[in-house]
Amino acid sequence: SIRTVQARVSSVHNKCQEFRQPLQQTGRYAHHGRSTIKANSSSAGAVGGPIGDDGKAFTGNPFLRVVLPTALALLLCNMDRICLSVAIIPMSAEFGWPASLQGVIQSAFLWGYMATQLLGGALADKYGGKRVLAAGMLWFSLASALLPAALSEPVVAAGLTIPAVIAARCAVGLGEGVALPSMNNLVANFIPKEAKAKGLGMCFSGFHTGNLAGLILSPLLLVTFGWRALFYIFGLVGLPLLAMWLAVVPDRPPASGSSSAAQAAGSTASAAAAAAKPATSVWTLMSKPATWAIIIVNIVNHFGYFIYLNWMPSYFVKALGFDLRSSSFMALLPWIVMALGSSLSGMLADSLVARGVNVTTVRKAVQTVAFLVPAVALLALSQPGLSPQVAVGLMTAALGTTSLGQAGFVANMSDIAPRQSGQMFGLCNTFGSLSGIVGVTAVGYIVEATHSFSAVFQLTASLYVIGTIVWLLLATGERVFD
Repeated sequence: SIRTVQARVSSVHNKCQEFRQPLQQTGRYAHHGRSTIKANSSSAGAVGGPIGDDGKAFTGNPFLRVVLPTALALLLCNMDRICLSVAIIPMSAEFGWPASLQGVIQSAFLWGYMATQLLGGALADKYGGKRVLAAGMLWFSLASALLPAALSEPVVAAGLTIPAVIAARCAVGLGEGVALPSMNNLVANFIPKEAKAKGLGMCFSGFHTGNLAGLILSPLLLVTFGWRALFYIFGLVGLPLLAMWLAVVPDRPPASGSSSAAQAAGSTASAAAAAAKPATSVWTLMSKPATWAIIIVNIVNHFGYFIYLNWMPSYFVKALGFDLRSSSFMALLPWIVMALGSSLSGMLADSLVARGVNVTTVRKAVQTVAFLVPAVALLALSQPGLSPQVAVGLMTAALGTTSLGQAGFVANMSDIAPRQSGQMFGLCNTFGSLSGIVGVTAVGYIVEATHSFSAVFQLTASLYVIGTIVWLLLATGERVFD
């Protein structure tokens, strides 16, 4: 009968629909391309995978749309950070600041920087690295441009120059404190696991290149326009970079548990399970030896790094007899080697892992070299009677080799806690920033008391050895936190 035929046709139609849906779904994934699936597979199960601003799967080249803009943002961070290490020389001459006070002023940046590490990591994990770093970029650019106001005539007349300049530098640090946790979040969410160290290395190459740009431009601007113009110019450069950042870098989905986010990760169940997991507390992160390995190495690394960053131009002027311009240009060589070493260390580590070398072995070996070579170089640098050429060579070896740590303790943060990458970075960098405050401040008092940097180099070398021992005992490349 006609009704029987219609029923059979309807039944066949329904069966076709049942087969058609999975094929459509498969076609949708195929349309995204192999590169998208590969990129997203590394963050499957992680909240906030690579999703575009419109909530659709991010299909662009992550190195062009994430790593390169992040490297440029970090470059600007260090330009705004290092310019004071050059400007402090004419500023201290103008206002009569002794070495001990110079150390306190330079450490003020780290007071603000430390305060937003954990906050920046938590916000990056919740709202995405793009948004958090954009807010930080706007903040520290404006704070840099406003620093000369802290030393204006009304402030000087009121006798408030010291608290004003300390507050101004602290404000710059508050904005920059969210940068590295945001970077770690972006790399963890957008870069495949097998290219993670390379991505971090490229980001840190931009970070260290900021030191180069700052050391090249700062003395030229100082000599030509004065130290106040230096802060105005560096601050205003952040505005066009911020516009580029907002236009290029992909964002996170409006709701991390959305179906589109799950599709981008390649598994609805995995994304939903990750979104349902409660946030990991700081105390939970600190309960594991692997976290303390990173924290202690971070403390040692930052103690040395911020001494180099803030005191190297002064060392070249006071200990080696260079003038302001020469000291800045001589300080370029260590930062050039460090920028190159950051990228090369990432490529080396990734190639070793790709060849089947255990991740724990790679992280331990790279970090050991990153600490022991600088320890030897600093002990040699502490000896009296060195020529300027030898001193610059040893400083280059010390600072340049520490860049290998980007493929050591830095990459290890997302090894052990991929879902909490921003929070982990913020936690560890909080301890590191506190160490930097102590180191930068202590150097001023040590140099003022001894009229030498030898004790500073010997202390830093000893810490490198201690950090290496702790790292070899406690570190692991295995995942520790779900």
